[in-house]
Amino acid sequence: MSRSTLSLERIEELAGIRGYITSLPGTGGKIKEREENFEVREIVNIKTRENGRYLIIKVRKKNWDTLNFARVLSNILHISRRRIEFAGTKDKKALTVQYFSISKPDEKIVERLSGLKIKDADVEIVGYSDRPVKLGDLTGNEFRIVIDDVDSTSSIEEIKEELQSKGIPNFFGLQRFGTMRLITHEVGRHIIKRDYEEAFWTYVAKPSELEEDDLRKIRETLWNERDPTVGIREMPKFLVYERSLLQKLIETGSELKALLSLPKNLKLMFVHAYQSYLFNHLLSSRIEEFGSLREVETGDWADYRKNENGFVLNREEFSRVTEFNIRRVSFLLQNGFAFLSLPLPGYETRPEGWHGEKLAELLESEGVRLEDFRGEYPEFSSRGAYRVAEIPFDFENLKIDISESKLIFEFFLPKGCFATSFLREFMKSEYPYFLQKD
Repeated sequence: MSRSTLSLERIEELAGIRGYITSLPGTGGKIKEREENFEVREIVNIKTRENGRYLIIKVRKKNWDTLNFARVLSNILHISRRRIEFAGTKDKKALTVQYFSISKPDEKIVERLSGLKIKDADVEIVGYSDRPVKLGDLTGNEFRIVIDDVDSTSSIEEIKEELQSKGIPNFFGLQRFGTMRLITHEVGRHIIKRDYEEAFWTYVAKPSELEEDDLRKIRETLWNERDPTVGIREMPKFLVYERSLLQKLIETGSELKALLSLPKNLKLMFVHAYQSYLFNHLLSSRIEEFGSLREVETGDWADYRKNENGFVLNREEFSRVTEFNIRRVSFLLQNGFAFLSLPLPGYETRPEGWHGEKLAELLESEGVRLEDFRGEYPEFSSRGAYRVAEIPFDFENLKIDISESKLIFEFFLPKGCFATSFLREFMKSEYPYFLQKD
């Protein structure tokens, strides 16, 4: 199958995303035609001062994904990649503003940063802090997104009203799964099952119909032969992590040791991607069966709304719905003050009620048990958590500029929520936005 014939619906199904919660036809259209048409700005809670153990920088960049930028920055500064931390990952096909921290800054690092020139990136020194930038520092992101080549704008207001009534599905977006191959969750599944050899080769070599023909053929050869020397010889130099893993395999003779050599953020990503895949499946099933995210049953879980510095967020204080509180939770849910929550499965997850039944069926089909999430290594292990099934959202601050063939959306989303998941309900496009040549 050529890339041009792939529908977005089919691709989303590979990540566990099925259907829509709204019933009306969408606008159609395309996003990410240009980096400038997809702007993302981090809203962070970082207190800086004139000195400290960490240097805080703000980076405005385009055509850079976060992990690759951190890797290149560490090389330029001649420091370990582990000394650079950030609050969240950002897409490559976007114009983004995000914050990084650098540990143990000295005069040489400050001097190099002051005169730094990186293509398509501007670096600004913000100040110092006594702690690094972490996920908890991220409040959320502000977006300005242009949708080009729209087919119709007639249903926008009705879709908006339906989302206000039913809730916005909080799917993990495709970028969570490695976008161009959608195999990150498969690597996670193999890791959970302790099949490190298969995890290694899936990450490095499993071919995908989403990639360009030349690269797919290289992966097909490597996938079949599983000879690391072939991979080192044939793989393009821009596939940095794949080549690094192959080199480690040659040096150690162990797929597990090679995987453990990856940066911590990347190792954590595999199991998290698999949890995200399972969550998407549960959310898809919930929408199919209930048609809304504003209904709860005993055994469900819920989280609650809060307003912070003018932004609508969820408290991350998840509680079980019981026969004693269900009326109160239902009232709060219907009025947008509470949010249905679903599990990100782990070894401490206690399945019950609707999600317990669905999760049991799903895990059986996957050949996985909850206790399998108690891994041999911290980065390959997870106790589990909950995530709101509905995106906390302030419709009063949603701006939509409508023209003949273009739409401009401006909005805020809490951390962990994906703009593409929000926009898909409005667009319902079949255009695979990420299959673009850089």
